[in-house]
Amino acid sequence: MMKPDPKAELIAEFCQSIFELRYKLRRMFQLKLKEAGISVSFEVLEILKLLGNQAGLNQQELSDLLFKDKSSMTYLIDNMVKAGLVTRKEDENDRRNKLIILTPKAQQLKIQLAPLVTDCYLTLAAEVTGIEIKAGIAMLAKMNHSLTEFMI
Repeated sequence: MMKPDPKAELIAEFCQSIFELRYKLRRMFQLKLKEAGISVSFEVLEILKLLGNQAGLNQQELSDLLFKDKSSMTYLIDNMVKAGLVTRKEDENDRRNKLIILTPKAQQLKIQLAPLVTDCYLTLAAEVTGIEIKAGIAMLAKMNHSLTEFMI
């Protein structure tokens, strides 16, 4: 029987911790949103953040950045259009491509959400320093880079 590799065991535990963190972060956001009387999903928050940082992404780009399949992203975007949070705009460089644009209603929602989002992230980071956070980001970047060849 092969003896388990200590480094592999540590990485497995680390990855499990990442999954747990994402689950708990999502739950915290859902509870805070409910308390604030704001009915948007965690996925909608993620899309608002991405489009707020980089206006005019297309649906495929959003899918790739959020690691969602295309049909899930279509469903999310359709619901955001119905809610008046985004519009689809024809790309001037490629008419087949539709860019997803935040509406003024979504911009207002982002302003309303900003203190809630900040509070959630500060709660998450309460027991760690900025230096530790930067080291964690650097470590995750290295780990992501080591898997680049598998991302086709």
